[in-house]
Amino acid sequence: MSRFRLLVALSLAGAALAASGLTPGGGEVGPTFAVRHARVVPVAGAPFDKGTILIRDGLIEAVGPSDKVPIPEDAEIVEAEGWTAYPGLISAHTNLFLEDPRPAQVQTPADLAAAAAQPSPPDQPGFRVFAELKPRQTTVDGFLKVGVTTVLVAPARGIFQGQSVLLNLNGQDATAMVVKNPVALHVNFTTARGGYPSSLMGTIAYIRQKFLDAEYTAAAQAVYAKNLRGMKRPAYDPFAEALLPFLKEKKPVVFQCNNFEEVKRALLIIDEFKLNGFLTQANEAWRAAEALKKRPLPLLVTLDTRPPRTSQYVNQGEDLRKKAEAEIYPANAANLAKSGLKFALTSLGLADGPAFLKGVQGAIKAGLSREDALRALTVQPAEYLGVAASLGTLEAGKIANLVLTKGELFDEKTQVVQVFVDGVPTKF
Repeated sequence: MSRFRLLVALSLAGAALAASGLTPGGGEVGPTFAVRHARVVPVAGAPFDKGTILIRDGLIEAVGPSDKVPIPEDAEIVEAEGWTAYPGLISAHTNLFLEDPRPAQVQTPADLAAAAAQPSPPDQPGFRVFAELKPRQTTVDGFLKVGVTTVLVAPARGIFQGQSVLLNLNGQDATAMVVKNPVALHVNFTTARGGYPSSLMGTIAYIRQKFLDAEYTAAAQAVYAKNLRGMKRPAYDPFAEALLPFLKEKKPVVFQCNNFEEVKRALLIIDEFKLNGFLTQANEAWRAAEALKKRPLPLLVTLDTRPPRTSQYVNQGEDLRKKAEAEIYPANAANLAKSGLKFALTSLGLADGPAFLKGVQGAIKAGLSREDALRALTVQPAEYLGVAASLGTLEAGKIANLVLTKGELFDEKTQVVQVFVDGVPTKF
């Protein structure tokens, strides 16, 4: 078929799809909404009053002053006078929708005993957590009610835990929720029970050895590719094979750092193997601010302010532990911002949406500006996760994830009145 005929055929097919009300992907064309007369906080620019956001088929078609955004006849109008529109918030690390996620921090001897009784899962760097997702509407609603519309879900167990998925909170169908899959490999400085590695130093050696094995595998494959005749093929190592994209293609590797020492260890491994490294949990990142300024990399900072059990503030009495939880750890994000470091905030370790909102409010009370908090939950995670072209701000062409509130988003008395996820509204 000539190029001209192919273009004509494609044009006719597109016209037929439009006439049938279907998208090229096979789904029905979504509804059209006009959110009118809201105060708009696009994050990509300065806030403005009396704005209109036009949503069509799951995307933002236009956003601007109401007198400059014409409303089509087929649009359902959402009267938003007195409301404020924000981009949907992004939690850049969670363990949501998993049957039995391992707690981010073990707090008591009973917790330790219960954890020790569980068998260690096998390390699976090629495992994709999407296969285990079981979304629950109550969990989805709890996060939507505080403005979270997108979450990164990561595996919760093991050392090489597997690969995460980015979801829009649009219901209970995991397939329809996927924004990006996979996103990153997640690695945790934990130990194995009843086997190797049973110590922290063993874990570090184990992580390094696995990356060294992958480097050797890559080198052996390269040599064999040039000598297919007369050379015995290299032995197949599925573990090393699963790590190759993170060594050769520089796909993200997220290290969970539950304390200051683990931040330092992660930085050494990232530099040794030239990884595209992220740090998550990072609740003692402020202690490593100087090192992180010299070696900036993506920080996914939890809003869970419980001191890790390895913290110096835990083993010197209950009064100091309570002070650390109430004052020192909530100030982590503010101290990072004062140091000029960029970061995304996460709900890792928190049970639900209200706990997440309380964590944001605690960080603001501890000195984090509202502007920095908003950026750390919108544009910064979108950039880190590779979806800045479609999420993180209110701009034409982006996914229609937005939050409508009565009052400033993070105020204690503010009410989230409506959210849109993929252009579909949910009222509260």
